[in-house]
Amino acid sequence: MKCTLFSTMFAVMCFAACSPGVQKKVKIMSSGKITVDEATKTVTQTSGTQHNEAELVLSEKDKGITVKGPEGDHVYEVPDAGVYVLNLKADTLIGNLVNFGEGRATSISTEQLEHIIDSTQQLINGQNASDEKKTYFLVPKTIKKLSSNSNAQVINPYNNIPGSVSVDKDGKAPEIYKFFTAKQKRESLNELIERMKK
Repeated sequence: MKCTLFSTMFAVMCFAACSPGVQKKVKIMSSGKITVDEATKTVTQTSGTQHNEAELVLSEKDKGITVKGPEGDHVYEVPDAGVYVLNLKADTLIGNLVNFGEGRATSISTEQLEHIIDSTQQLINGQNASDEKKTYFLVPKTIKKLSSNSNAQVINPYNNIPGSVSVDKDGKAPEIYKFFTAKQKRESLNELIERMKK
């Protein structure tokens, strides 16, 4: 009996030790071409203007990513499990958690439009971005942890937010973060201001 109990406990401990931990996922967005070496956790970047992206998965023992670029090598730390964004673009990335709870409004009041314009202006200026509000302002050559949920998704500046999503078994919407370039946000802001004038 003692032998069987010990064997079972030993097997459980071995399984726990051998099973993979929660992953560290890094979404890399770049203005130039990037090549990813998963074995060494190294990203090689070349100069360019076209959007490129890749995802790199790190184990618990991997502490960061090395980027080899035109301006030399740089190491970005990835200390904890979860989802990160690494901005290797020439422009700032501005993003937020997508809220699927309220549905899409068919009309918007002047007060709501003024609030959206004010919030957008603040984000473009690097204000009002916070982990608590799930709003982000990532200047070039920075990395940011978005979530401890390794299943969280990141949508790049050139893809749209899905029109519909499936909830999980607990009835929760997926955790999705949408990013734009600062240039896109400025253009969007100008459109909103023009809309206010009508």
